[in-house]
Amino acid sequence: MDRAALRAALRARYPWLDATELGPRAVEAGECDRCTSEARLVETCGPSAWRYLGRSCADALGPEAWCEGHGEDAVAYLTWLAALPAEADDVARLWWVATGEVRVDPSLRERMENLQLPHAER
Repeated sequence: MDRAALRAALRARYPWLDATELGPRAVEAGECDRCTSEARLVETCGPSAWRYLGRSCADALGPEAWCEGHGEDAVAYLTWLAALPAEADDVARLWWVATGEVRVDPSLRERMENLQLPHAER
């Protein structure tokens, strides 16, 4: 299957992927700068040492991960992150495969099957 078809399948199943200020479209592909085990989903601007955070780390740091001028945005971002489905990390990683930012990892192939998404080309 081609990447465009994978993007379309992901967007159809996970409309939150259309967000451009949050989620995998808004950050550099990769793992959370703080824990290195969750997908990056938000970019901070605050005093924290970490630029890109996953859900758990953003939740743990709270609005303090953003500068004072973006306090309201931080609350909105944290609310958005909390509403994501449990599989959001895998979905973000699959999005990056679909956009060509990363190669598909063998563990993601199994996850695609579980999500009933088409396989991406190598």
